[in-house]
Amino acid sequence: MNSILKGAARLALGIGILAAGVGMMKGLISMKEEMPVSDNPAEPRVVRTAAIQVGAIRPETPVEGRVEALYRMEVMSEVTGNLLMGSKEFREGMAFERDDVILSLDDTESRLALMAQKSQFLQLLSGQLADLKMDFESRSEAWSNYVRSIRVEAELPDLPESESDRERLFLSNRGIISGYHSIRAAEERLSKFQVRAPFKGIVAQANVRPGGLVRAGQMAGMLVGEGDYEVKTAVHARYLSTIQRKDSVLFFDEEGAAIATGIVHRIAGNIDPSTQSASVFCRVSPSKGASNALRDGRFLTGEVRSDALTDVFEIPLTWMHDGNRVFEVSDGKLAEREIDVLFRSRSHVIARGLDSGSLLLSESLTNAFDGMAVRSKNNELQD
Repeated sequence: MNSILKGAARLALGIGILAAGVGMMKGLISMKEEMPVSDNPAEPRVVRTAAIQVGAIRPETPVEGRVEALYRMEVMSEVTGNLLMGSKEFREGMAFERDDVILSLDDTESRLALMAQKSQFLQLLSGQLADLKMDFESRSEAWSNYVRSIRVEAELPDLPESESDRERLFLSNRGIISGYHSIRAAEERLSKFQVRAPFKGIVAQANVRPGGLVRAGQMAGMLVGEGDYEVKTAVHARYLSTIQRKDSVLFFDEEGAAIATGIVHRIAGNIDPSTQSASVFCRVSPSKGASNALRDGRFLTGEVRSDALTDVFEIPLTWMHDGNRVFEVSDGKLAEREIDVLFRSRSHVIARGLDSGSLLLSESLTNAFDGMAVRSKNNELQD
């Protein structure tokens, strides 16, 4: 019995001590002074701003590509023969004017065979003069003059025009017409022993040497035109809405000097699905003072200057966020605005949707939001 009373007394003592401790703790907490609450608003953040100017701006699309000669041809011979030595050898780097002989093959055998063929034709005509005089007296003098004009070493003159079907059938039955056309075909083939330049150009590749045998259909070399060039460049699909045919083009060398000007000549009708770009061909010519700067295969960078867009402004890409949104500073706060982007280059955009003089946030601001209190550090006019 005494042990039960002792346990109860101990429990009551423990509860009393715990209650006293809780009471003392509440008393101490109530004695702590509350921190005063400030009614002053947060200080506006200082930001950089710039005022835009609305007007007419010409989009400048960056392009790059290699210079290609507008005219080039693989030099081939349609006949077989040994290559002769000429006043100009067919070698790499040699320049030829239009209609210059670039390949001259030995035609001795074919030329002698043609002369023999003309002699046989002359013999045939001479034997028919008596019959022509008897059957076509009025045409006798014309055919006699034709026979006298034939020279076996010269080109065969045109046949006199037949004045009747009877005369034409007479000539056909005697083999005169077929003989004439056979000779003209042989003359045409003989002319193929000389290959002439169809345009002014430079030999870029030579596969034959004087004295060597050139076979029919063999590629003797490559002739690349001079003076007429174009640059083939791949333009991303986002630029195609502003680029038009006849837009002006300016190209620069590695040091940034302008060396070629021209126009957009052709635009491909399809877009490469792998690169999302289209081929644009620019017809170019050397700039003043850079007449020797353009060479086939040279790499150039430049820009296409399209027609001006009106009622637009230009801002750097860094001023934008979420694709086509900017922050305008109005009444000491940031106001998010959506703009209509018409042209996007590597560093700038041309857009509509804001008025002249609008102040835009011109720096990348972390955690910026619509309605954020700001204070402009400077008001710069955009160039």
